[in-house]
Amino acid sequence: MTNSKPRIWSFEYSPFAGKVRAAFHEKGIEYEIAEINPGNRPARLRELNPFNRVPVVEVGDEVLLESPLICDWIEENYPEPAMWPADSTQRAQAKFDAYWFEEFIIRTLFGGMRKIAFGHDEGEPEDIGKQTVAKLAKYWPKLEERLAAHGGEWLAGDMFTYGDLGAMPAAVRIPMWAPAIGVPEAVPDAATTPLVAAYFERLRQRPSASAIEAKGDVVHSGDDD
Repeated sequence: MTNSKPRIWSFEYSPFAGKVRAAFHEKGIEYEIAEINPGNRPARLRELNPFNRVPVVEVGDEVLLESPLICDWIEENYPEPAMWPADSTQRAQAKFDAYWFEEFIIRTLFGGMRKIAFGHDEGEPEDIGKQTVAKLAKYWPKLEERLAAHGGEWLAGDMFTYGDLGAMPAAVRIPMWAPAIGVPEAVPDAATTPLVAAYFERLRQRPSASAIEAKGDVVHSGDDD
């Protein structure tokens, strides 16, 4: 493994890039940010990633793609503190919980906000982004049940995992974004889903939550070598 400081190709509002930034923070690893403008992506990004999306991590001559695989690389190369259970069955369950949160909550939140920021598809209602974000409310009772079933403070129980890092962008962004676009009901209610509300608050209080809003200098085509 190289001793070069990792360079994260990132977009401030990408939940997947945010998870990777927070993962490096949790491990105490210094990193650099190459910020992109998603409306004008530098040519270098496509050279690194044929999907032309972030996150991408450069470490020396190595190029790492896709946030789950990047987190696996981080865990293998920086095993302390451990962020997946050692037991294979518990680890598989923790990874499923992480997948569930990302598939339903992260994609609903950021899919809706993307339509608000960049426009909706032809034939969709003008307020489709707002409608999509409002759907978050139906997931909070399900998340409440999952948290109650596992016990402990975190998604997988007592151990803080990459699943919690995947949830962190939602915990940080929802209280700011949902009321701003007129769907305050998308914010977890402490009266009806107290475990979810408390869980999100714990995520916001972790020092690594600062990495969710970390932003670097924007890289433009021609200065991205």
